[in-house]
Amino acid sequence: MVANRPVQRGTITDLINGLLDKGYTRAAQPVLDAVARSVNSGLIQQRLNELDAEAARLMEAGEKLRPDNPVLRALLADLEDTLKADARVMDGAAEAVQSTGSDAAGKIQRQLALPGMTDTQLGRIGITWNRPDPAAVARLVDYTGSDAWGALLGKYGDDVWGIVNNQAVLGIVSGWSPLRTAREIRRVTENLPAHQANNLMRTLQLTSYRDSTAIHQNANLPIISQVVRIAALDARTCLSCISQHGDVIWEGERNAGDPVPRVDDHHSGRCTSVVVVKGRSINIQSGEEWFANLPEARQRQQASFVASPGKFAAYQNGEVTLRDFRQPYTDPTFGPMMREASLSGALQNAAA
Repeated sequence: MVANRPVQRGTITDLINGLLDKGYTRAAQPVLDAVARSVNSGLIQQRLNELDAEAARLMEAGEKLRPDNPVLRALLADLEDTLKADARVMDGAAEAVQSTGSDAAGKIQRQLALPGMTDTQLGRIGITWNRPDPAAVARLVDYTGSDAWGALLGKYGDDVWGIVNNQAVLGIVSGWSPLRTAREIRRVTENLPAHQANNLMRTLQLTSYRDSTAIHQNANLPIISQVVRIAALDARTCLSCISQHGDVIWEGERNAGDPVPRVDDHHSGRCTSVVVVKGRSINIQSGEEWFANLPEARQRQQASFVASPGKFAAYQNGEVTLRDFRQPYTDPTFGPMMREASLSGALQNAAA
């Protein structure tokens, strides 16, 4: 019998975030810095400055910015080439980013499952924590070697370029002044590439981490009684993730013979799972109970409710529960995922 130890939510999230963030900063930050520099200096900044000057000239002449303006077209052409180069830089670091997630999984699962006990101490009471071969784990968790990953990198450039182009079109068709249109084009051009790159790289790391977590858990099924999903539970956590915190996703008797499933989360999602070793118990309050016990003022501060007060009104009026905000979807690269539903989607789920 392993002695029971209280597991505090803060302890879990601090351990997970500490290891993952350290690895991510080491592997991904140089890439994100390079992507940011590519659009905040050099040729792209030159093109943006030229667009500013062109916008001022058009204003003085009483003319409008047009989609075929040669200065705008030059910016978009050079941005397309820059984004392709950024994608190659991201690809060069992708395997290392993937590895930071996989490597962290083994350390985190061992520490959370049997904290405060060495392998020698466990051996004295007949417990062994198995560690899968890292090379085998790497072969199983290999998004960066797939065709889907290459397609995703290609889509990265196309998506960012399309948003910048759409921003230009929006300003033109909305009748904005050339200066306002140029200002908005600059804002998107300077900020979006690094933001999108971070979303892609972080999703790669966190999905690899969750895949590897399931591998380590399945290697230790004989000593596990339950596997419980956990979320970060802070003001940024989406409603879907809050609702799933504390869910038992695998139970020894109920799921005997079945593998522990991977936790499916949304892009950049921070959810994971922890094991309960036989003879040991942990007390994890459900996310729904946690949220229900928050003061109303704090509930209103949840990012999802700040962005959509209608969602909070529907929740407060009992029209929906947090579980109604679960929306499964599939990503071509990362497979099954789970995100927060829209208000209309949540209402449909509640009605169903």
